[in-house]
This record gives sequence, C-alpha cells and structure tokens, in this order.
Amino acid sequence: MSLNPHYTIRGNLGASELKLGRYRDAAEHLARYVREMAEDATSTAAERRRGAAMYAEAQAKVGTLVVRTDVDGAQVFVDGALRGQTPLADPLFVEPGTHTISVRHEDYETKDMTVQLSAGGTIENGLELTKRAGSAPPPKLPATTVAPLARDPEEHARGPRTALLIGGAATAGAAAVAGVVFTLVANATGSDAEELRDAVVRDHGAAACSRANPPSAACADLKDAFAVHRRWTNAAFWSFVGAGAAGAGTLIYGLSTKPSAPHGRVRVTPLVGADSVGISVAGTL
Repeated sequence: MSLNPHYTIRGNLGASELKLGRYRDAAEHLARYVREMAEDATSTAAERRRGAAMYAEAQAKVGTLVVRTDVDGAQVFVDGALRGQTPLADPLFVEPGTHTISVRHEDYETKDMTVQLSAGGTIENGLELTKRAGSAPPPKLPATTVAPLARDPEEHARGPRTALLIGGAATAGAAAVAGVVFTLVANATGSDAEELRDAVVRDHGAAACSRANPPSAACADLKDAFAVHRRWTNAAFWSFVGAGAAGAGTLIYGLSTKPSAPHGRVRVTPLVGADSVGISVAGTL
C-alpha cells in the first residue's frame, strides 16, 4: 500500500529546508504544498498566505524551469537525473547556473537543450517531439478463448471469508497509518500555533485577543492556527479508533469462523485457440 502524504507535511518539510538553506528542495516541496492547499476548501487564509510567502522566498534563491511537451509520458532529465514525467504538475527547480535538459520518450527522438538560469529566474520551454522513424505498434497475437470454469462449492464458501479477513486487516492497517500521519501533522500544526501565540503575546500583550479592540489580523490568524491543530488532532483520534474497531472485528470474525478443509479435485478446462483446440487438466488428489 502506498501512502500519499498530506500537503501539510510537505509544507513543514519545505519550511525546515528553507531554514537550512536547502532552497531547491524547499521550492519543490512548497510548490506542491501551495498547489494542493489551493485545491483544499478547508485550508485557511492564514495557511495560504504563509505558504505563498515561503514559496516566494525559496523561488528567489533558485532557477525555475517550466517544461511542456506535446507528448504525455515523456521523461524529463536535468543534468542526467530524472526529475519527472510529462505533463509536469509543478515547475522544476535548479541551482543557479548552466544545466542540461533532456526529454526522452521511447517512441520519439530525444530532445536536448542547455539553459542558463540565475537565482529567481524562470525559463519556459514548449517542446515538440519528433516521432522515431519506423516505430510501429507491436503485432497483435491471435486471441485464445478459455471456456468458463464453474466454481468449486468449497472454494466459493472459502472465498468470502478470506476476502473479509484481508479487507478487514487492510482497513485496520490503513486507518492506523493514517492515524500516525495525522498525529505528526497535528504535532506540527500545534507547534506552529504555539509559535504564533507567542508572537501575538510578544507584540500585543497576553490579553490582546480579549480586548475590546483586538488586533484583528493577528487574532484571526491565531484562531485559524488552533482550529487547524484541533482538526488534525480529531482526525488522528478517530483514525486510531477506526483502526481498533476494524482490527477487533476482523479478529473476532476470524476466530469465530473456520475454513472448510480442502479436498482433492481435478479440473478439466477446454481451450479453444485460433488454430487449435485442446484441454488442460490440473488438480490434486
């Protein structure tokens, strides 16, 4: 099972890389962070402003390369390293200087170019790939028809049980992994909220947001930050609850049901091809 991290994790990575001076890595994480956050209706204005500011800071330190091709599925290499496949959702970021760009596709001629990028600079390239001479689709093989095989009654009885056990275990595992991820995000957003509260207290006083005329922007950002933290904390809690419920239910079901004992059987399968016919015999005794 592959796990696609929530965009908030990428934002935290980008912020850390920005502080460490790893501007190219920061720009890559923050580009996706800003893009995915814009698609999330639950993201707050404070989050979007903070993300845009960090992204702009990272972009100012690196070169930005936008590559577009008229062919999907082409691999894009920068200085010999694979950086993505078209269509690219985000720009490519490189250190200031000279770089070699290569676009490759098995059915098209390779397109190479050299670019010079300065810090904060952007180059956009729209490339048209040329079809390779003599490239043709693979030949079609004659179709072979296999007659349908009736399911064994015992196999039919065991199938649903196995599927339920696998499905229950997978659900419990996925919920547990989600709980761990949500916990990490909750911790990160909690730290951000605490830092913002310290800044408000430092700049406006401990009771700034309870005064008759509070600093509206700062207090609104603080409220949004703690709301985000609570949302991720609740998500982590209910993910772990779901994992426990799914795991317990699967365990109880597995202990309370038993699979049927297998018996020897032989299967005879008719095979009908374009130029031949025959049978396939397989089984156990």
